[in-house]
Amino acid sequence: MSILRVLLPVVVLALVLVVPEVLHAQAAGAAPGRQMRHFWHVFIAYGIAWALVFGWGVAIARRIARVEERLKG
Repeated sequence: MSILRVLLPVVVLALVLVVPEVLHAQAAGAAPGRQMRHFWHVFIAYGIAWALVFGWGVAIARRIARVEERLKG
């Protein structure tokens, strides 16, 4: 449960920071020649990077939980 308490605010903050950029990027008045062209590799790289950061946070939270259990017991 403590992992959820740590990671939930991080995920919510990330969504709050990303959503305005996504909405701005999809504006209806964008010129046809100024659209993004097949940059899927960049999106995949960012997805992998975020997954690694999220996994790292989970690993750290688990280690902290183990240390807390050892200190209690």
